Amino acid sequence: MRRLLCALLLVAAVVPAFAADKFAGTWKMNAQKSSGPEVDTDGMLVAVDESGMQSITVTGKAPDGTSYKTQFSVPMHGGQGKIVEAGPYNGVKAKAFTATTSDFMFTTDNKPAMHIHSVLSDDGKVMTTTRKVMTGLAKPGTYTDVWEKE
Repeated sequence: MRRLLCALLLVAAVVPAFAADKFAGTWKMNAQKSSGPEVDTDGMLVAVDESGMQSITVTGKAPDGTSYKTQFSVPMHGGQGKIVEAGPYNGVKAKAFTATTSDFMFTTDNKPAMHIHSVLSDDGKVMTTTRKVMTGLAKPGTYTDVWEKE
């Protein structure tokens, strides 16, 4: 029984580390494979693992040509994150990362504003993100962004 408990604790500690490793890196948006009214041809996403937190920075150009930057961090085990810079959003929560998925909910004044669900390909080179926008700068709707690891 003691060995089983130790094995389970080891798996619980190691799996999140492997799950996060696949998301870490620099990603470039593939505009041809992405959808939505404001597909960003210059979109870049950088994810960095830092002691159980995933720090994410997204940069690019808005439809009107102005540059934008979104920066936030979320705990990989799930929970309340921290907004550094994110336009109209002032809160972010995450579900626990798995080996191939991540989920974030951005909020404005504690009200859901945008849900992001990301799925990695089997080889870890493509991340498909579904964004459900409720409020904010983008038109409400559901969009798909395809990111390729650099």
